[in-house]
Amino acid sequence: MKNFVMKKFIILFTGLVLWSGINYGSISQSLDPEKYEIQISTNKLLDIIGEIEQQIPASFAYTDEIGLQAVINIPVGKYRLDKLLEKIRKELELEVKILGSQIYLLPVNRDKKIALEQMTIQGNVLDHQNLPLPGVTIIEKGTRNGAVTDFEGNFNLEVRDPNAILEFSYVGYVTKEIELKGSTAVNVSLTIDQNSLDEVLVVGYGTQKKANLTGAVSQVGKEDLESRPITNLNSGLQGLMPGVTITGASGAPGNNAGSIRIRGIGTWGNATPLVVIDGIPGGNMNILNPRDIESISVLKDAASSSIYGVRGANGVILITTKKGSTGAPSLSYDFYYGFQNPTALPTRLGSPEYMELLNESQINVGRNPTYTQEEIQIARDGSDPNNYANTNWIEEVYEDYAPQENHNLTVNGGKDNVNYYLSYGYLKEGGLVIGDNFKSQRHNVRLKLNTTVFDRLDVNANIGYIDRTYTGSSNGTGPLYNALTIIPLVPVRNTDGGWGYIGGSSNPVAVANDAGTNDFASEEFTGNIEATLHLSDDFRLKARYGLVKYNSRRNVFERTINYYSPETGDLLWQTGYPNKITTSSYKGTYKTIIGTAEYEKELEQHAVKLLAGVSQEETINDDLNASRTNVASSLNGHINLGTENQLNSGGHAENALRSVFGRFNYGFSDKYLLELDFRYDGSSRFADDVRWDLFSAASAGWVFTEENFLRNSKILDFGKIRFSYGAQGNDRIADLAYLDILGPVNTMPIGNQLTIGYRQTSVGNELLTWEAAEKSDVGIDLAFFDRQLNITADYFVNKTDNILLRLPIPDVFGGPDYPYQNAGSVENKGWELQLGWQDQIEDFNYNVNINFSDVKNQVTDLGGTEPTIGDRVRMIGEPLDAFYGLVAERIAQESDFTYDSASGTYIPNFAVIEGDPVQPGDLIYKDLNEDGVVDLINDRKVIGSHIPRYTFGFRGGMNYKAIDFSFFFQGVGKVDGLLTGPARHAFISESAMPQDIHLDRWTPQNTDASYPRLTYQQSYNQRLSTYWLEDASYIRLKNVQLGYTLPVSLTRKFRVNKLRAYMSADNLLTITNYFDGYDPESPVSSGSFYPQIKTFVLGLNINLQ
Repeated sequence: MKNFVMKKFIILFTGLVLWSGINYGSISQSLDPEKYEIQISTNKLLDIIGEIEQQIPASFAYTDEIGLQAVINIPVGKYRLDKLLEKIRKELELEVKILGSQIYLLPVNRDKKIALEQMTIQGNVLDHQNLPLPGVTIIEKGTRNGAVTDFEGNFNLEVRDPNAILEFSYVGYVTKEIELKGSTAVNVSLTIDQNSLDEVLVVGYGTQKKANLTGAVSQVGKEDLESRPITNLNSGLQGLMPGVTITGASGAPGNNAGSIRIRGIGTWGNATPLVVIDGIPGGNMNILNPRDIESISVLKDAASSSIYGVRGANGVILITTKKGSTGAPSLSYDFYYGFQNPTALPTRLGSPEYMELLNESQINVGRNPTYTQEEIQIARDGSDPNNYANTNWIEEVYEDYAPQENHNLTVNGGKDNVNYYLSYGYLKEGGLVIGDNFKSQRHNVRLKLNTTVFDRLDVNANIGYIDRTYTGSSNGTGPLYNALTIIPLVPVRNTDGGWGYIGGSSNPVAVANDAGTNDFASEEFTGNIEATLHLSDDFRLKARYGLVKYNSRRNVFERTINYYSPETGDLLWQTGYPNKITTSSYKGTYKTIIGTAEYEKELEQHAVKLLAGVSQEETINDDLNASRTNVASSLNGHINLGTENQLNSGGHAENALRSVFGRFNYGFSDKYLLELDFRYDGSSRFADDVRWDLFSAASAGWVFTEENFLRNSKILDFGKIRFSYGAQGNDRIADLAYLDILGPVNTMPIGNQLTIGYRQTSVGNELLTWEAAEKSDVGIDLAFFDRQLNITADYFVNKTDNILLRLPIPDVFGGPDYPYQNAGSVENKGWELQLGWQDQIEDFNYNVNINFSDVKNQVTDLGGTEPTIGDRVRMIGEPLDAFYGLVAERIAQESDFTYDSASGTYIPNFAVIEGDPVQPGDLIYKDLNEDGVVDLINDRKVIGSHIPRYTFGFRGGMNYKAIDFSFFFQGVGKVDGLLTGPARHAFISESAMPQDIHLDRWTPQNTDASYPRLTYQQSYNQRLSTYWLEDASYIRLKNVQLGYTLPVSLTRKFRVNKLRAYMSADNLLTITNYFDGYDPESPVSSGSFYPQIKTFVLGLNINLQ
């Protein structure tokens, strides 16, 4: 080192003697500092010198007195060489001179002596998960003396004051100060600055600082998803952000995502939000590997989402995947293995109770009972297992548990101007249904490459490949539904080994094992290449090409099941005869090209940001279906093995969208903020005259804490008020809905031959145009107590007009189906609140996050038509698809009747529905119009809604040294559920079996019952009414996790940077008043669904570097 410095000194001295008149700012013929741009990835002077020498034809000369370990206050990024050297000169008080291709650094005062003896401080910095944290800046407070941690989190720093204060800082983490007090060893743990207002949020076609945002945007990071054993992003997002609701989810392997809604349901057409993955609109977020996700942003108001125009009416979800980081290669392996079991399962009564209650229900309606006491006794003692079994079908159909495992391997790193990220993920889920028909697998591969060419051109390539399969029963959820509807007297198998059958519903175990399979396989490829040309520091051009291709196949093999008499061997019944094979192929291609120009400039107190862009996208789908019957083999299902009824069909659809869009941002002194957005869209789904439309939005923000009267507040650190208003559209209807479509149709045989004709299959509407969504939002962002407490609140009103739907028209129209029209309006209004708190007490740090939202949904216009009356109704002033039924007052008692001794019947003293044979033990319905008669036209009203009014989430985490713990509660409030048919009732049909609750039915001896009297094959008590609505509100312990990270001093011996073991459980506890045996997350059902699941796993996180 001394020879190296001496050599540099000789060069420096010689150069200064010969060229003492040349200083920095002079232009040398061989080196122009304004010509070069330098990519800086460090803030230590010695490393900066090295990076400059690697990137340009120049070398440095200096002496050891300049302080090569000094740290410069400069963010990572690109800098013009003259500006970079000027920064070094000012901060370190050096003289900078250029001679030819030589750059000289010289102390201003070369005779300065070191007054105090230096001491070396050594230490290590860990992150919130006790992992080594490279790149942390350590500064001796009050000086420019500093250091940076290496890849193992270690640092060395020489200081002069034994009581110096060291300041540790890193982007995204809370800055920490440590007083040395004479110590030479310092070990520090930093905590994530989760609610920092310097956080950068992903928005449409760019990023913005949270402090400068004027729209309503929520974002979660990788740390919110990586620590949980989630199989898809929908379930991972549930409860994390206000205004984001997941409904209809189930636990079926590979097909359990449910539907995501943002700020309610804004249309009764397609209400799915737009998903944008790495800048490419479209795609299926639920087949991505959650471990590949860097962040997910949800754009909720018009200001944030209107730049997506026609696609953004239902909100926008922006997904950003991980990319490589500069540095040595890093290898990570994550693994977990566990099991699933249902959160709730229904119960059924055994055979003796079933027989007794069936007899009672028949006697109640004047029929003779089916079973004698002798037969009931046979069922009790099990003496005839073929005809009087006592089968618990729920236990027979469901396995005790299903396995789940996940493996993820990632490699990332980079050097100079190139970084890379490569990942592989494997997910395997088993099924809870007997027969092993329900299962799934998924393979995810992702490669991202980022490089800089010619110091001005950034090129990013992103390739993803997904190979997934899932298998179910050819009967769908038929085995599960059959388990609810089959009588317990049927054995699983007869004594001769054949499948049990007495009549009625099919044997669910036989169906699960032998009825056939529904096999789905799909391969999806995504390609995304982006180039950014930096024409100057302020202006850049960006082009992106995206491609999504999928090739999917479904094979449904319906097998024949034969049921034989155990006594005679005769065939009693067949299902699935003849056997049948159906093969379907689905192929699709999505392509898009996006070009943008961006300009960004700061002039003293003014900040201006401009974005202008164009895009074009095209979607093409091709489907093919073929089927045959009488398959030669019942073991191997292939289309070529079918011998009869060869049928086929196909479909083709395509659509395109062309757009021009832009955004303007202006800020004054980081105090007054303004944003304007527009998008001009043209959709092929509409006729030429109405194809194009303009959508725009405006928003403003006032950072009132930058005003003089609040600038020095000791409590309130930040405060901002936001306002936004804008319009968006929606074109999600069938392709070519404005055209009359012709299709083939079979006609009568002519000459003993079938003939094919063509007829109009749909009626077009050339006036059809966009749905129009108007959104307004007012919000406030607050930060208190050194930004430990962060609060965000919003109030919003979203109105959707000209909804695309099919309205009934007079039958004289004669068309095959009603055409689409623009008619109807829906409104969603409500508020959202999010609070976050974080703190650290020595080695213990913790954080808490709470979110709550209220959305009120109502129909405001029906396009001039009358409401469609049914159990679910669309009615002005009421929620979309609200429950419409009778008001049940109570169960009638004998005192509510007059007994007619002549006929031996009870005559009701209250209004009833004409034709209902009402007796004591039946429901009393309220006569709403008080006309003395209850009827289904005048005495029904809206009695509830399946749309949750309130959603909330509460999560927290804490770390103490090597131990970490986290929990997450999620729930909904003010939501109604309805269970119908065999899921709730008994004996209303032959397939409605009794449950435990039916033991508490009304009888003359049990008048304070919870269930009306049992009536065989009569359902007037089971009409939709307030009596049967369930409270589907719930609070659920969505996840709880405990982890331990081995000490770095131990794992480093094996070249392991991190080794963490953890236990995790999902859906562990549910608090609800919902009907026992069913899950409130699936609030509307007749029982034919795959149950929600609990998951318990053990896992490892390993990082090598």
